[in-house]
Amino acid sequence: MSIVVITGPRHDAVHATLADDAMWRLWERAQAAGVDLLWRPCNDFVELTGYLDRSTGDHAELVLLDVDANDVPAEDIAPLRDALAHLGVPYIEIHDNSDEADASALVPGHPSLVSVVVPGNAGAGYNMALSIGLRYLAEDARLAA
Repeated sequence: MSIVVITGPRHDAVHATLADDAMWRLWERAQAAGVDLLWRPCNDFVELTGYLDRSTGDHAELVLLDVDANDVPAEDIAPLRDALAHLGVPYIEIHDNSDEADASALVPGHPSLVSVVVPGNAGAGYNMALSIGLRYLAEDARLAA
């Protein structure tokens, strides 16, 4: 079982550092729950769309998506919309600013499970999203058994 964390391109190094520092603790929590946590930071939206398309190759049962839809350039909206529409697993969105827009707004037919917004605290947002994701996967595993 695995969760893939896909982070969109960032203009601020502070956010990237917070995410990097928090990922080790998140990875440990996921491992303790018997879940692999894979992190896919993206330099641009083409790379982000590619990771969404390849999430099944990572054997993901869930995707945590950290991207602000307001930052997506016009030429990348259609490919991102298509990738989200064809995503074969559920996803949770993470935001550290209440002004950020959900990528699921681009694909009304395939919304995220939940959108986690913790203004000014990316680490807390990732932690909460992972908690929700682990709980979701545990419930799903019990239902399948």
